Amino acid sequence: MKTTFVSTFTLLNSSRTQLQSQTANLARLQIEMSSGRKADIGLDLGARSGEAVNLRSEHTRLDALIDTNALAASRLDVTQAALKDILTTTQDTLATLVGVRDTAGAASVARSSAEGGLKLVIARLNTQLGGTYLFSGINTDSKPVQDYFGTPPGANKTAVDAAFLGAFGFSQGDPAVSTITPAAMDAFLNGPFAALFADPQWGTSWSSATNQTMTSQISPAESLDSSVSANEQGLRKVAAALTMVADLGADRLGHQTFKTIVDKAVSLLGEAVVGITTLKGEVGLAQSRVKAASDRLDVQTTILNTRINELELVNKEETAIRLNTAITQLETTYAVSSRLQKLSILNFL
Repeated sequence: MKTTFVSTFTLLNSSRTQLQSQTANLARLQIEMSSGRKADIGLDLGARSGEAVNLRSEHTRLDALIDTNALAASRLDVTQAALKDILTTTQDTLATLVGVRDTAGAASVARSSAEGGLKLVIARLNTQLGGTYLFSGINTDSKPVQDYFGTPPGANKTAVDAAFLGAFGFSQGDPAVSTITPAAMDAFLNGPFAALFADPQWGTSWSSATNQTMTSQISPAESLDSSVSANEQGLRKVAAALTMVADLGADRLGHQTFKTIVDKAVSLLGEAVVGITTLKGEVGLAQSRVKAASDRLDVQTTILNTRINELELVNKEETAIRLNTAITQLETTYAVSSRLQKLSILNFL
């Protein structure tokens, strides 16, 4: 006959095992009570833990898209504001040129307006957001357009000066500018000067932007262009029109030759208004698509979050009851163990 199962050692060892189990259970319930979630998802859900993992993975992916959309929305908002300023400047300069075309001695007014407009347009094309240039295409770490009136002059200013000197044999500040005929100026504007704003010279002397623009993934199955390149034709025409009025010696030209420049500039600015308006419309459409995509993603993440909570959250009231029960059981086990430790055969001899 064995006495092992009723020995003092067996009783003490059994209590120790029970204490360890109850302590682990108490720690788990305390974690669940404080976090509101199951302490061990895999243990509690079993075969359904794969569903929880997949749901969380999809939720994380959609959250990343929402963050990307917020950045794209900010980029589009700033781009839209910059285009608005460029369009306003284009329209204002156009109105000024139409008003002064037939007014003798108004060339200085036109030149001053165009110079201010060109500075603003270049500044807006060099707009940055978060350290990246918005009009540089995918070449976001490079300024798309050099400062025309900077010191030293940018490559764009140098190219215009060289083209003027090559065509007429003197610079824009030379008094001989007054001898330029309307026909000679027209030939220059439609020839060497126009070439500066066409490829490949535009990319050499004016713009470091790429034709390819930034693309943003706004939903699992949808992407769009989220930037505008400084190489767009409407923006080139603005630059060409403002440059010819601002820096071809307009205030030294004869009145008829000055009118030749104004007529060409007015034509380009009119085309630029159409082009920039189209760009603003495209950016506005992109803004609407980003917002719609973000709204859909918000709905999807809410649904996913609801299902994740159904799988992972605990019932606080039930957990509180189980925690109190576990504490009571643990205290009882400690009391029983204490009494067992005091048992000795000597007490019965």
